Amino acid sequence: MTEREAQRLAKISEKMEQMKAQKLDILTREKKRQRKERTHRLLQIGALSEKHFGLTDIEPLSYEIFLKTFTASQNAMAFVAQIKAGLNNEQRADTESTANEHSAVPNE
Repeated sequence: MTEREAQRLAKISEKMEQMKAQKLDILTREKKRQRKERTHRLLQIGALSEKHFGLTDIEPLSYEIFLKTFTASQNAMAFVAQIKAGLNNEQRADTESTANEHSAVPNE
């Protein structure tokens, strides 16, 4: 192997290491963003539970028992299924309306 080829290989190896570091950085930032979104969502759900159920001074274990009792009801689970179905329909409608907005012909 010539010195020139060895230098090229060294440069390529260096670039590969840089790209691996960039990939790791991107993945790390994405995981951090997802954790922040999840934490925010959990806080919102907790706040709404406190507000609507009036359970402000409850321990987590007692709240878990409350939720298990609540979800044991068939009506509650049917309602949860309806909510999930409704959210899926709303998400599809939002996606479709956004697509239509971008493809709409402007009025003259």
